[in-house]
Amino acid sequence: MLQVKYQPEAIKIRDAFRKSKRALIITHKNPDGDTMGSALAIYDLLHSLNKEATVFCVDPFPESFYFLSRFESVVHEFDINDFDIALTLDCGADYMTGITNTHPELFNGRFPLINIDHHKSNDDFGTWNIVDTSAASTTLIIAEALEFLDYKISHRMATCLMCGLFTDTGSFQHSNTTPRELRMAAHLMRKGASIHQIRNNIFKNNKISTMKLWGRVLSRAYKDSGGITISNVSDDDFRETGSNATELSGVVDFLNSVPDSKFSLLLTENNGKVKGSFRTMRDDVDVANIAGQFGGGGHKKAAGFTLPGKLEKEVRWKVVQEN
Repeated sequence: MLQVKYQPEAIKIRDAFRKSKRALIITHKNPDGDTMGSALAIYDLLHSLNKEATVFCVDPFPESFYFLSRFESVVHEFDINDFDIALTLDCGADYMTGITNTHPELFNGRFPLINIDHHKSNDDFGTWNIVDTSAASTTLIIAEALEFLDYKISHRMATCLMCGLFTDTGSFQHSNTTPRELRMAAHLMRKGASIHQIRNNIFKNNKISTMKLWGRVLSRAYKDSGGITISNVSDDDFRETGSNATELSGVVDFLNSVPDSKFSLLLTENNGKVKGSFRTMRDDVDVANIAGQFGGGGHKKAAGFTLPGKLEKEVRWKVVQEN
């Protein structure tokens, strides 16, 4: 059940939906299973309520999520005048939408904006905000809100919602998996969600280009003197393996499996920018704070940042005298 403190806001959001006719659903850049699952579930809901809706993502939709219902409806540009309400889903900050510069009118407080998220970096930038940092995924919050508001969850919506829950918990292996997440997973399965479909499409469906790319990442992995497992990917790697940045999904979690590592860091060079992705399994490490030092953010155990620039290899040598 949706936490009591968020229930009044959920009712306000329901009332806003009832008054609206055309909704713009916004995902975060470099989309993952949680933001896409959230967006497509809401898209399906609004259409069932005879509302017009459009899903926008500034970046390409990853092929591994093509199994989700209505994926073909995602657009990469829009005219704000076509809509009377907007939603941001799983965006830990407004800049994560990738459109704060091109569409500042969405974030100045004048346009009706619904903000649903679970990142602690979120500063309630919407007109209405449900930001539950205790939830493992944004889809979990949405599913709880739909249950509280007595909306019907179709089997298509259930799979979309399960996708976010399944991916953001690392197939229910991460420490953010609690009885709350497992109860919702059972509820969504009863509604028709298919864990097997999600697993097979996301975790058991790797292209040759993906395997080659992961091979480069893993071959460069090392643990430094501070106990940090690090690897990197360059623009040349994408070009030479015939891959793209979406195919890196999951590899940083693999790096995070190195025993006695404080945290893992994957540095990705892509089109004039460098993205850093952090993961940790330790309770005494907060990678969101580390990412924040570079203008990024996220969760305590999974975070990231993006900076303009490129990667440059640095080699150091030292002389050790033998006795």
